[in-house]
Amino acid sequence: MKLKELAVAALVVAFAAGSSPAWAQQTSIVVDRAAVEQALQEKVVSDESARDSIRTLLGRDDVKAMAEGMGLDVRRAEGAVSSLEGADLQRVSARATAANDLLAGGATTVTISLVAILLIIIIVILLAS
Repeated sequence: MKLKELAVAALVVAFAAGSSPAWAQQTSIVVDRAAVEQALQEKVVSDESARDSIRTLLGRDDVKAMAEGMGLDVRRAEGAVSSLEGADLQRVSARATAANDLLAGGATTVTISLVAILLIIIIVILLAS
């Protein structure tokens, strides 16, 4: 019985020492307000850059014609770009950038892989909205 009481007392002391304000202050991490604001601003700029690459692709006449030929609503996809966030935004942006590079590089014929990229981009955007 004495061992049980000793164990309970040790746990109480450990809990009390670990939750004291002095202990909490020693282990806390202080982040400069300017650093937080800088990180948030960088995130906003990064997200807007990603959205711009998607909007650039969706704004191309050949992409609009291809999407309309397949029955996809590009205007709805363009409207939904602003709602993309996180991993979805980064994934769609990477594919949009790749497609923009292919189309800007003088690719005059649309390959199956480009069509697949465009379809994935538009469908992901439409599903996210």
